[in-house]
This record gives sequence, structure tokens and C-alpha cells, in this order.
Amino acid sequence: MSQAKHELVRRRRADRRSRRREEYRRGLRPFAIAAWDITKEHNVGSLVRTAHAVAAAEVILLGDRDWNVEAACTAELFTEIVQLPAEPAVLLEHLERRRFTPVSVELAAGAVGLFDACYPERPCFLLGAERGGLPAELLAVSKLIVEIPQWGLVPSLNLAVAGSLVVYDYLGKLHRAGRLDRPTGGLVGEAQQGPGNPAG
Repeated sequence: MSQAKHELVRRRRADRRSRRREEYRRGLRPFAIAAWDITKEHNVGSLVRTAHAVAAAEVILLGDRDWNVEAACTAELFTEIVQLPAEPAVLLEHLERRRFTPVSVELAAGAVGLFDACYPERPCFLLGAERGGLPAELLAVSKLIVEIPQWGLVPSLNLAVAGSLVVYDYLGKLHRAGRLDRPTGGLVGEAQQGPGNPAG
């Protein structure tokens, strides 16, 4: 392939990716996912991939640790990722500015079981570190604390799995209420768009 033709192909691919990114971002849903000071890098990459799959408005990473981009499988190219210091006040200020409501996913006193959870508008799902969980300050101001029921001997789930379960429970409840757009997937305006009203 000549240099000129190679450059043409490269530009076409870049333009196509840019168009798809714009289509995707038009369909972002009004909720976020935040991960607090995560120590296992692959968990963050997997969480970013889930956030992209559900068209979350953004992923908030608290702390300065690196994370496994490979586990995101290019989702990081399309999903808004915000990196903040692991300080409750900083996170809460960001959530207030973005009008997100904190919802903690944690084994804690006062938690509501996943199947019974009723989610607020514009939730930000807060996921704690593998060791230590979420700070008490965040639990205290959360509109809702969600606990995932478990029947095994290991007392917790992988963080990325827990985040995925709660997010899809949230979307499932929107769908049953007739409030989930594109319930069968796809981008805004695609032929497979399903019935229903936009979420949020």
C-alpha cells in the first residue's frame, strides 16, 4: 500500500471512530460510577468497560494509583474518566457540581438489599476499596446504601462485578418502569432502538 493510500485509510478510520464516539456520547445516561482508592488495577479497567457498555456519563477514580487500561478493551477511548484525590470532600463537591446523588454499594448498617433498592435520580454509584471499603463520611451522606445479597462463605464480591450488578439492577428497574431508552442496546438513532422514554 502506498503512503498516500495508507494515510487515506488512516484518516477514514479516525473519522469513523470520531463519528461513532459522537453518536455514543449523545446517548450517555445521567448516572456515574465512582471507585474509591482501588488497589487492584484490573478491577478498574473492568469497571470502565462496564461503564462504557451501559453509557454511564462518567467514571470517577479516587486516588492516584495507575490502572489496567488493557482490561478496559478500548472503552477508555470513549468514556469520560475523571481522576480526583481520595478525599471525601473533593468527591462530594464534584458530585454536587455535576448534580449526582451518592449511592454507596457496601456491606454496612442500614443497607438495603439489591432486590429492594429504589434508586434516586442521577445516582453516582460509589464502590469502595478492596480492603477497607468506603469512608464513613461517604456512607453518612449517601442517599442509599445498597448491599448485594450473598449465600457463600466468601464475604464480598469482586469490585468490578459488584459495580456491574448494581448498575444493571438500576437499568432493569428503569426498564420495568418504562423509563429506559434503547433497552435492547445500540446507539442513539440506530434501527434497533427499542420503545420507551429516555432514562432520567
